[in-house]
Amino acid sequence: MVIGLTGGIGCGKSTAAAMFEELGWGRVESDEIVRGLLRADPEVHAAIRREFGPEVFGPDGAVDRRRMAAVVFPRPEALSRLEAILHPRVRAAWKARVAGRDPANWIVEIPLLFEKGLEKEFDFTVCVASDPGVQAERLAQRGLPPQEAAQRIGRQLPLAQKIERADFVLTNNGSLDFLRDQVLRLTHQLMRPVA
Repeated sequence: MVIGLTGGIGCGKSTAAAMFEELGWGRVESDEIVRGLLRADPEVHAAIRREFGPEVFGPDGAVDRRRMAAVVFPRPEALSRLEAILHPRVRAAWKARVAGRDPANWIVEIPLLFEKGLEKEFDFTVCVASDPGVQAERLAQRGLPPQEAAQRIGRQLPLAQKIERADFVLTNNGSLDFLRDQVLRLTHQLMRPVA
């Protein structure tokens, strides 16, 4: 079984995915794939240099994610150009990881799952949701300035629409134990033999 996991920024997608992993599921984090591409992929570096110039690179030769974010998040057309470079490579990478490999069950964390029309790639979709106040507090704890947080939230499908489109919803407003209990119940439900 392969599940696509999504949710709003700061809602706890990675935390929930880690809980699936603790239960023996394979885990793919699309943001981790993106970080690897921005850090060390020569084709990605060449494409980004052509599109955005050398100023988005750090002294180590990798793409500086903060500089890149400052360029693309305020400008939707720039973000679309970056996504055109990254998304096909990210999709190919996660599909390769889950294809015919153990374990049998995988959780694939994709923030823009619904925005990019990827729901048909999965057996089920799960949305991790938090109240806006909780979400804002978590983003502030990460050091994301309110204006930048608002820009990133604004680039995603509204959380209410993600909730509506998902097969299952995990609510992450409380304790880690509360979220873990929901993950445990969901995995039991999903793995129950069909009569």
